Amino acid sequence: MTSRIKIRGIYSTALTGLILDSGYSVVEPSPRIRERFALDHLNQPYDILARDRDDFQGLELSGQPEMICQFLTFLQEHLLDVVLVELDQDESDDGTINARIEFPGASKDALDGIRLAVTPTLHRHHRLRIIDAKALEKAESRLHGHPEKKPHLEKEIFLQTIFLPIEKAGIVRVEHVRPSGKSMRPREGVLVRANPAEIVFRRSFLKGRYDGLDLPIQPGDYGLTTVQEGAWFIKHDYFSKDNRLIGEYYNINTPVEFYPYGARYLDLEVDVIRRPGENPVLLDREKLALLSRRGFIGNALESKAIQVADEILKTLTP
Repeated sequence: MTSRIKIRGIYSTALTGLILDSGYSVVEPSPRIRERFALDHLNQPYDILARDRDDFQGLELSGQPEMICQFLTFLQEHLLDVVLVELDQDESDDGTINARIEFPGASKDALDGIRLAVTPTLHRHHRLRIIDAKALEKAESRLHGHPEKKPHLEKEIFLQTIFLPIEKAGIVRVEHVRPSGKSMRPREGVLVRANPAEIVFRRSFLKGRYDGLDLPIQPGDYGLTTVQEGAWFIKHDYFSKDNRLIGEYYNINTPVEFYPYGARYLDLEVDVIRRPGENPVLLDREKLALLSRRGFIGNALESKAIQVADEILKTLTP
């Protein structure tokens, strides 16, 4: 049986383009979606309701368990880094469940490409809708009349809405999202250097131990964190107060997305660490496998995370 899906929100055009040729039908499409896809207004009951999350970083799905699970699997097969972050029973008595899913960097990029096939679309469209919808609308209205200006418009809006605010603030905040969908306490530091492709910032530590390295934090220790736009990892270098390298820590994650405050990504649990003079070590492989077995991530994303970790291990191994 074909599931009927009602879609609302900033991902409507891209999702409609994704599912129309895949056995799903779109019901109650908005006037704009009907126009873009030449759809009839199918005023039928929906099996799945897909709408924006409050933070616009993904979708809230509502429907019967079997249909929600099938649709989630479909999304994970077509969008590499889709993550199920929460699943709960609806308060009604009809067996409906609610699923909260995340669209990290690779998924947003893929959805941008799908939307581009339907209507003029700038790179980072869905991220920019979250950051500054008015600036995006203005830029894409210019794109409609002057498609040859696409590279210029993309560079201009990225600089104005994302990169220059980071430079101006001088403080970088990294939103580190766990697979549960909950953000850890933001990692903040002082900007050391930045260009549109890479940010480096410095953090100070008070006490505790270095995660993964299993070493104590000493007074005066500091860290340099390197964050690259679109990278599948971020790098932490830890130093003593006399600038001696204590260790390296590579966090494997979904592609980094720059935001005006710094960066955002979803942690994929596995990490690579290296202490000076020692070979690199892979950590928490079983945590990643568990995410895949439980259906929170797709098999392709698990494989990608391991591929990234393996590449880092090879680079660091003498």
